[in-house]
Amino acid sequence: MDSHKGYKICYNRDMKNTHLEHLEDNILNGSPKETIDFLKSFGHMLTGRKSNLTISTKWDGSPAIVCGIDPQTDRFFVGTKSVFNKFNPKVCYTETDIDLYYFAPDDEQLANKLKVCLKYLPTLGIRGMVQGDLLFTNDTQYANLDGERYITFTPNAITYAVPVDSLKGISITEAELGIVFHTVYLGDTIQTSTASVNAQLKIPSTKECYVPDANFVDESGITKFNVRDSAKYTALINRASGSIHKSKEFLKLIHEYGTSKFLMATLFKQFFNERIRTGKGVVDTKRVAGDFALFYARKMDEEIGKKKTETTKKRYMHMKNMGLKFIEKFELEIYFVVASYISVRTAKKMVLSQLNKVDRIKTFVNKVPSQPEGYVVSYKGTNLKFVDDDFRQANITVVKSWTK
Repeated sequence: MDSHKGYKICYNRDMKNTHLEHLEDNILNGSPKETIDFLKSFGHMLTGRKSNLTISTKWDGSPAIVCGIDPQTDRFFVGTKSVFNKFNPKVCYTETDIDLYYFAPDDEQLANKLKVCLKYLPTLGIRGMVQGDLLFTNDTQYANLDGERYITFTPNAITYAVPVDSLKGISITEAELGIVFHTVYLGDTIQTSTASVNAQLKIPSTKECYVPDANFVDESGITKFNVRDSAKYTALINRASGSIHKSKEFLKLIHEYGTSKFLMATLFKQFFNERIRTGKGVVDTKRVAGDFALFYARKMDEEIGKKKTETTKKRYMHMKNMGLKFIEKFELEIYFVVASYISVRTAKKMVLSQLNKVDRIKTFVNKVPSQPEGYVVSYKGTNLKFVDDDFRQANITVVKSWTK
């Protein structure tokens, strides 16, 4: 654990900067037992027993801001994830740097936000390198909800609303920006640094910067299951474990071969994600399992259409035909993979329902009250996303303008 100017950072030095997977997708990563272990550990936590989970609340902030002290120059910098570019890293030490990298007309909003960050984030006394999601700069608004005045901000798909006269509301009103930090970077250079996601990172707010604490805490015990829900939750875990066992040969094969096995694991994840994002859901085991073969054929046809040479087209056509035969051979096991997905997702929804009982900032999507985006959960060095389906559907319609 390191300590920097009044705040503490706990991190795992061996953790790499990897993409966070959804809990249920972890089944396809060769880690079905780990998925069940996550759920069992939540079962312990939500029944008052000891648990080794670390939970942080996901904020729907945008853009991602990387900032801190450059270990090579000892200068404060800001930027987006483009600071990690292998070629032309966009590390900004001054407003001149921001103007140099972000000069196009459609970069103006991003450039202005980076300038606000460059001006005010140094007041936080950050000594290492951290990443956070920007919540607001000069774009807060006011609204009346149920006769009460709120200050609101909408960094991405979710609108957050805080009573103006509350302590949080006063802090947000006075602040020049809001940002939530979630990642610590360690290394001798910015570009070669590695990340500790879901670090126990505590950076106090200043008058200029509103910095909410993302770490999840249930001080009142309101998240605990009642006896009936606890029994239902345990039954779902047992059902998921049984389905995973019945599909073990299929899961073992696609894990051992990785993406080379007819692109099966990759397209399975895309299949589930598309159903969730388009509102079809993953509820009818038999129908969903049958639809996967159609989805697989369509996606492979799309890939074939992108190939420029006949040789490559033929290779992908052969892969498609072999893949469809593979799906036919393992039809029953694919059925149980879908069944395990459904059981894991149902258990995950029960977890989210309990966690969302903790008092929080009001959230809205398209002016309709919503749940928070979700949580990042750490267990024995693995981090997984627990994200609300409604957010995943809403987020697909948001124009991403912060990737430069």
